[in-house]
Amino acid sequence: MSIKTVLVTGGTGFLGAHIVSQLLEKGYTVRATARLASKLQSIFPKATAEQLQIVEVPTLTSDHSAALKGVDALIHSASPIFGEGVSGQELYSGAYEGAVTLVKQAIAAGVKKIIVTGTFASLFDADFQAAFGTRVLTEKDFGSITPASIDLNNDGMRVYQESKTLADKAIWELAHSHPDVDFTVLLPPSIFGPQLSPLTSSISSLSTNSFIKMLFAPEYPPIPVGHLIDVRDAARAHVLALTTPPVSGRDKRFIISNGTFRWKDVAALIRSKKPELAARLPKETSVPGPQTSAPLDTTFAKEVLGLKNYISQEETLLAGVDVVLEWEKKFGGKA
Repeated sequence: MSIKTVLVTGGTGFLGAHIVSQLLEKGYTVRATARLASKLQSIFPKATAEQLQIVEVPTLTSDHSAALKGVDALIHSASPIFGEGVSGQELYSGAYEGAVTLVKQAIAAGVKKIIVTGTFASLFDADFQAAFGTRVLTEKDFGSITPASIDLNNDGMRVYQESKTLADKAIWELAHSHPDVDFTVLLPPSIFGPQLSPLTSSISSLSTNSFIKMLFAPEYPPIPVGHLIDVRDAARAHVLALTTPPVSGRDKRFIISNGTFRWKDVAALIRSKKPELAARLPKETSVPGPQTSAPLDTTFAKEVLGLKNYISQEETLLAGVDVVLEWEKKFGGKA
Protein backbone atom coordinates (compact mmCIF):
# COMPACT_ATOMS: atom_id res chain seq x y z
CA MET A 1 0.00 0.00 0.00
CA SER A 2 1.09 3.55 -0.65
CA ILE A 3 1.49 5.56 2.56
CA LYS A 4 1.29 9.33 2.28
CA THR A 5 -0.23 10.63 5.51
CA VAL A 6 0.92 9.35 8.90
CA LEU A 7 -0.63 10.17 12.27
CA VAL A 8 1.97 10.35 15.05
CA THR A 9 0.77 10.59 18.65
CA GLY A 10 2.91 12.44 21.15
CA GLY A 11 4.54 14.66 18.54
CA THR A 12 6.22 16.84 21.16
CA GLY A 13 7.64 13.89 23.09
CA PHE A 14 11.27 12.82 23.21
CA LEU A 15 10.76 9.96 20.74
CA GLY A 16 7.73 11.38 18.95
CA ALA A 17 9.51 14.57 17.87
CA HIS A 18 12.32 12.54 16.30
CA ILE A 19 9.77 10.35 14.49
CA VAL A 20 8.03 13.46 13.12
CA SER A 21 11.39 14.91 12.05
CA GLN A 22 12.44 11.80 10.14
CA LEU A 23 9.03 11.46 8.48
CA LEU A 24 9.16 15.07 7.30
CA GLU A 25 12.67 14.50 5.93
CA LYS A 26 11.35 11.56 3.89
CA GLY A 27 8.50 13.60 2.44
CA TYR A 28 5.56 12.12 4.32
CA THR A 29 2.60 14.28 5.24
CA VAL A 30 2.56 14.17 9.03
CA ARG A 31 -0.46 14.67 11.23
CA ALA A 32 0.70 14.85 14.83
CA THR A 33 -1.13 15.09 18.11
CA ALA A 34 -0.04 17.43 20.88
CA ARG A 35 -1.56 19.01 23.94
CA LEU A 36 -0.50 22.41 22.62
CA ALA A 37 -0.15 23.08 18.89
CA SER A 38 2.21 25.98 19.56
CA LYS A 39 4.68 23.67 21.29
CA LEU A 40 4.87 21.37 18.28
CA GLN A 41 5.09 24.31 15.88
CA SER A 42 8.07 25.63 17.85
CA ILE A 43 9.96 22.38 17.21
CA PHE A 44 9.31 22.47 13.45
CA PRO A 45 8.99 26.17 12.56
CA LYS A 46 9.88 25.59 8.90
CA ALA A 47 7.23 22.91 8.28
CA THR A 48 4.27 24.14 6.26
CA ALA A 49 0.66 23.47 7.23
CA GLU A 50 0.52 20.94 4.40
CA GLN A 51 3.60 19.09 5.60
CA LEU A 52 2.71 19.08 9.30
CA GLN A 53 -0.90 19.02 10.41
CA ILE A 54 -1.32 19.46 14.17
CA VAL A 55 -4.29 18.17 16.14
CA GLU A 56 -4.63 19.23 19.77
CA VAL A 57 -5.53 16.24 21.95
CA PRO A 58 -5.70 16.93 25.69
CA THR A 59 -5.02 13.43 27.04
CA LEU A 60 -3.96 9.94 25.99
CA THR A 61 -7.48 8.71 26.63
CA SER A 62 -9.14 11.41 24.51
CA ASP A 63 -11.15 10.51 21.42
CA HIS A 64 -8.76 10.42 18.43
CA SER A 65 -11.43 9.66 15.81
CA ALA A 66 -11.19 13.05 14.10
CA ALA A 67 -7.39 12.90 13.97
CA LEU A 68 -7.54 9.44 12.37
CA LYS A 69 -9.75 10.44 9.44
CA GLY A 70 -7.96 10.12 6.12
CA VAL A 71 -4.61 8.85 7.43
CA ASP A 72 -2.83 5.89 5.88
CA ALA A 73 -0.87 4.82 8.95
CA LEU A 74 -0.76 5.35 12.70
CA ILE A 75 2.40 5.55 14.79
CA HIS A 76 1.42 5.57 18.45
CA SER A 77 4.47 6.75 20.39
CA ALA A 78 2.74 8.77 23.13
CA SER A 79 2.94 7.33 26.62
CA PRO A 80 2.64 8.50 30.22
CA ILE A 81 5.85 8.93 32.20
CA PHE A 82 6.13 7.43 35.66
CA GLY A 83 7.46 9.74 38.34
CA GLU A 84 6.60 11.79 41.37
CA GLY A 85 2.98 12.89 41.43
CA VAL A 86 1.84 10.45 38.73
CA SER A 87 -0.70 7.95 40.06
CA GLY A 88 -0.95 4.30 39.14
CA GLN A 89 -4.37 4.95 37.67
CA GLU A 90 -2.96 7.66 35.39
CA LEU A 91 -0.24 5.30 34.18
CA TYR A 92 -2.70 2.48 33.58
CA SER A 93 -5.21 4.73 31.84
CA GLY A 94 -2.62 6.18 29.48
CA ALA A 95 -0.38 3.18 28.81
CA TYR A 96 -3.08 0.51 28.60
CA GLU A 97 -6.59 1.90 28.18
CA GLY A 98 -5.52 4.81 25.99
CA ALA A 99 -3.39 2.66 23.70
CA VAL A 100 -5.99 -0.09 23.23
CA THR A 101 -8.81 2.39 22.65
CA LEU A 102 -6.73 4.31 20.11
CA VAL A 103 -5.93 1.13 18.18
CA LYS A 104 -9.62 0.22 18.11
CA GLN A 105 -10.46 3.70 16.82
CA ALA A 106 -7.80 3.37 14.12
CA ILE A 107 -9.23 0.06 12.97
CA ALA A 108 -12.72 1.57 12.88
CA ALA A 109 -11.37 4.50 10.84
CA GLY A 110 -10.00 2.11 8.21
CA VAL A 111 -6.30 2.59 9.00
CA LYS A 112 -4.42 -0.40 7.59
CA LYS A 113 -0.94 0.17 9.04
CA ILE A 114 -0.57 0.49 12.82
CA ILE A 115 2.78 0.86 14.60
CA VAL A 116 2.94 1.02 18.38
CA THR A 117 5.84 1.87 20.68
CA GLY A 118 6.03 -0.82 23.33
CA THR A 119 8.87 -1.51 25.75
CA PHE A 120 11.44 -4.25 26.12
CA ALA A 121 10.19 -4.55 29.71
CA SER A 122 7.18 -6.40 28.28
CA LEU A 123 9.51 -9.34 27.67
CA PHE A 124 9.69 -10.23 31.37
CA ASP A 125 7.83 -10.05 34.67
CA ALA A 126 7.91 -7.04 36.98
CA ASP A 127 10.49 -8.76 39.23
CA PHE A 128 12.91 -8.31 36.29
CA GLN A 129 14.40 -11.73 37.10
CA ALA A 130 14.66 -12.81 33.46
CA ALA A 131 16.18 -9.43 32.57
CA PHE A 132 19.13 -10.17 34.87
CA GLY A 133 19.49 -13.75 33.68
CA THR A 134 21.48 -15.44 30.95
CA ARG A 135 18.64 -16.83 28.84
CA VAL A 136 18.36 -15.12 25.46
CA LEU A 137 15.12 -13.16 25.26
CA THR A 138 13.30 -13.01 21.93
CA GLU A 139 10.32 -11.10 20.56
CA LYS A 140 8.15 -14.10 21.45
CA ASP A 141 8.63 -13.57 25.19
CA PHE A 142 5.94 -11.86 27.32
CA GLY A 143 5.61 -11.02 30.99
CA SER A 144 2.93 -13.02 32.79
CA ILE A 145 0.86 -10.05 34.03
CA THR A 146 -2.92 -10.25 33.56
CA PRO A 147 -5.63 -7.59 33.99
CA ALA A 148 -6.74 -9.35 37.17
CA SER A 149 -3.29 -9.35 38.77
CA ILE A 150 -2.20 -5.73 38.22
CA ASP A 151 -2.06 -3.60 41.38
CA LEU A 152 -2.25 0.14 40.70
CA ASN A 153 -0.88 0.87 44.18
CA ASN A 154 2.54 -0.54 43.32
CA ASP A 155 5.45 1.77 42.51
CA GLY A 156 5.19 3.72 39.27
CA MET A 157 7.85 1.84 37.34
CA ARG A 158 6.10 -1.46 37.99
CA VAL A 159 2.62 -0.15 37.11
CA TYR A 160 4.02 1.38 33.90
CA GLN A 161 5.76 -1.85 32.91
CA GLU A 162 2.74 -4.01 33.61
CA SER A 163 0.34 -1.61 31.86
CA LYS A 164 2.54 -1.56 28.76
CA THR A 165 2.71 -5.38 28.82
CA LEU A 166 -1.07 -5.66 29.02
CA ALA A 167 -1.40 -3.22 26.12
CA ASP A 168 1.11 -5.22 24.07
CA LYS A 169 -0.90 -8.41 24.61
CA ALA A 170 -4.24 -6.74 23.89
CA ILE A 171 -2.93 -5.16 20.69
CA TRP A 172 -1.87 -8.55 19.36
CA GLU A 173 -5.29 -9.97 20.17
CA LEU A 174 -6.76 -7.18 18.04
CA ALA A 175 -4.20 -7.83 15.32
CA HIS A 176 -5.08 -11.51 15.12
CA SER A 177 -8.79 -10.70 14.85
CA HIS A 178 -8.14 -8.11 12.09
CA PRO A 179 -5.75 -9.82 9.66
CA ASP A 180 -6.43 -7.12 7.05
CA VAL A 181 -4.57 -4.59 9.23
CA ASP A 182 -0.75 -4.63 9.32
CA PHE A 183 0.49 -4.34 12.93
CA THR A 184 3.95 -3.65 14.31
CA VAL A 185 5.02 -3.29 17.94
CA LEU A 186 8.53 -2.03 18.69
CA LEU A 187 10.27 -2.88 21.97
CA PRO A 188 13.03 -0.39 22.86
CA PRO A 189 14.86 -0.31 26.21
CA SER A 190 15.99 2.98 27.83
CA ILE A 191 16.16 5.71 25.20
CA PHE A 192 18.88 8.37 25.39
CA GLY A 193 20.33 10.97 23.04
CA PRO A 194 19.72 14.45 21.62
CA GLN A 195 16.37 16.14 22.17
CA LEU A 196 14.18 18.06 19.77
CA SER A 197 11.40 18.50 22.32
CA PRO A 198 11.59 21.79 24.25
CA LEU A 199 13.19 21.85 27.67
CA THR A 200 11.26 23.38 30.55
CA SER A 201 12.12 24.09 34.17
CA SER A 202 10.66 20.69 35.06
CA ILE A 203 13.22 17.92 35.14
CA SER A 204 10.61 15.68 33.50
CA SER A 205 11.25 17.56 30.24
CA LEU A 206 14.55 15.67 30.06
CA SER A 207 12.58 12.45 29.63
CA THR A 208 14.87 9.44 30.12
CA ASN A 209 17.93 11.68 29.79
CA SER A 210 17.02 12.59 33.38
CA PHE A 211 18.58 9.23 34.34
CA ILE A 212 21.93 10.61 33.17
CA LYS A 213 21.40 13.73 35.25
CA MET A 214 21.19 11.53 38.35
CA LEU A 215 24.91 10.83 37.93
CA PHE A 216 25.57 14.40 39.02
CA ALA A 217 23.77 13.87 42.36
CA PRO A 218 26.56 12.64 42.72
CA GLU A 219 25.44 9.05 43.03
CA TYR A 220 24.62 6.24 40.67
CA PRO A 221 21.05 6.32 39.34
CA PRO A 222 18.67 3.87 41.04
CA ILE A 223 17.65 2.73 37.58
CA PRO A 224 17.90 -1.03 37.00
CA VAL A 225 17.74 -0.86 33.21
CA GLY A 226 21.06 -1.73 31.58
CA HIS A 227 20.02 -1.83 27.92
CA LEU A 228 19.83 1.24 25.70
CA ILE A 229 19.10 2.64 22.27
CA ASP A 230 19.67 6.07 20.72
CA VAL A 231 16.45 8.04 20.22
CA ARG A 232 17.38 8.55 16.55
CA ASP A 233 17.68 4.80 16.00
CA ALA A 234 14.40 4.18 17.82
CA ALA A 235 12.71 6.73 15.58
CA ARG A 236 14.32 5.19 12.49
CA ALA A 237 12.87 1.80 13.41
CA HIS A 238 9.36 3.29 13.46
CA VAL A 239 9.88 4.91 10.07
CA LEU A 240 11.28 1.69 8.59
CA ALA A 241 8.23 -0.17 9.87
CA LEU A 242 6.02 1.95 7.61
CA THR A 243 7.37 0.26 4.50
CA THR A 244 7.87 -3.21 5.96
CA PRO A 245 5.28 -5.67 4.60
CA PRO A 246 3.59 -8.36 6.71
CA VAL A 247 5.68 -11.40 7.59
CA SER A 248 3.87 -14.66 6.94
CA GLY A 249 3.27 -16.66 10.09
CA ARG A 250 4.93 -14.19 12.48
CA ASP A 251 3.88 -11.13 14.46
CA LYS A 252 5.96 -8.08 13.65
CA ARG A 253 7.11 -7.52 17.22
CA PHE A 254 10.67 -6.24 17.17
CA ILE A 255 13.28 -5.89 19.91
CA ILE A 256 15.40 -2.84 19.07
CA SER A 257 18.45 -2.41 21.30
CA ASN A 258 22.10 -1.38 21.09
CA GLY A 259 23.28 -3.71 23.82
CA THR A 260 24.03 -3.24 27.49
CA PHE A 261 25.74 -0.46 29.43
CA ARG A 262 26.86 0.13 33.01
CA TRP A 263 26.50 3.39 34.94
CA LYS A 264 30.10 3.04 36.14
CA ASP A 265 31.24 3.01 32.51
CA VAL A 266 29.07 6.05 31.73
CA ALA A 267 30.77 7.92 34.57
CA ALA A 268 34.17 6.88 33.23
CA LEU A 269 33.20 8.08 29.76
CA ILE A 270 32.19 11.48 31.11
CA ARG A 271 35.44 11.77 33.09
CA SER A 272 37.37 11.02 29.91
CA LYS A 273 35.46 13.22 27.45
CA LYS A 274 34.29 15.99 29.81
CA PRO A 275 36.89 16.11 32.61
CA GLU A 276 35.48 19.40 33.89
CA LEU A 277 32.50 17.39 35.17
CA ALA A 278 34.57 14.78 37.01
CA ALA A 279 34.10 16.33 40.45
CA ARG A 280 30.33 16.08 40.09
CA LEU A 281 30.32 12.34 39.42
CA PRO A 282 30.13 9.42 41.87
CA LYS A 283 33.47 8.46 43.42
CA GLU A 284 35.35 5.84 41.45
CA THR A 285 35.14 3.57 44.50
CA SER A 286 31.33 3.83 44.57
CA VAL A 287 29.39 0.76 43.50
CA PRO A 288 26.28 1.14 41.32
CA GLY A 289 23.23 -1.07 41.72
CA PRO A 290 22.48 -4.05 39.46
CA GLN A 291 21.32 -3.40 35.90
CA THR A 292 19.58 -5.62 33.38
CA SER A 293 22.02 -7.68 31.37
CA ALA A 294 20.11 -10.51 29.67
CA PRO A 295 21.02 -11.08 26.03
CA LEU A 296 18.35 -9.75 23.67
CA ASP A 297 17.86 -11.30 20.24
CA THR A 298 17.52 -8.45 17.75
CA THR A 299 17.86 -10.71 14.71
CA PHE A 300 14.24 -10.27 13.64
CA ALA A 301 14.58 -6.47 13.53
CA LYS A 302 17.83 -6.80 11.62
CA GLU A 303 16.40 -9.16 9.02
CA VAL A 304 12.97 -7.60 8.53
CA LEU A 305 13.35 -3.90 9.37
CA GLY A 306 16.92 -3.73 8.11
CA LEU A 307 18.05 -2.21 11.41
CA LYS A 308 21.63 -3.43 11.19
CA ASN A 309 23.76 -0.56 12.45
CA TYR A 310 23.23 1.51 15.56
CA ILE A 311 24.65 4.86 16.64
CA SER A 312 27.53 4.21 19.05
CA GLN A 313 26.74 4.13 22.75
CA GLU A 314 29.42 6.77 23.34
CA GLU A 315 27.75 9.22 20.95
CA THR A 316 24.32 8.47 22.41
CA LEU A 317 25.35 8.95 26.03
CA LEU A 318 27.42 12.08 25.42
CA ALA A 319 24.48 13.58 23.53
CA GLY A 320 22.36 12.87 26.60
CA VAL A 321 24.94 14.60 28.79
CA ASP A 322 24.82 17.64 26.49
CA VAL A 323 21.04 17.80 26.93
CA VAL A 324 21.44 17.73 30.71
CA LEU A 325 24.04 20.52 30.57
CA GLU A 326 21.76 22.60 28.36
CA TRP A 327 18.95 22.15 30.87
CA GLU A 328 21.22 23.20 33.74
CA LYS A 329 22.39 26.27 31.81
CA LYS A 330 18.82 27.35 31.11
CA PHE A 331 17.34 26.61 34.48
CA GLY A 332 20.20 26.80 36.92
CA GLY A 333 20.13 23.12 37.67
CA LYS A 334 16.96 23.49 39.69
CA ALA A 335 14.04 21.12 39.20
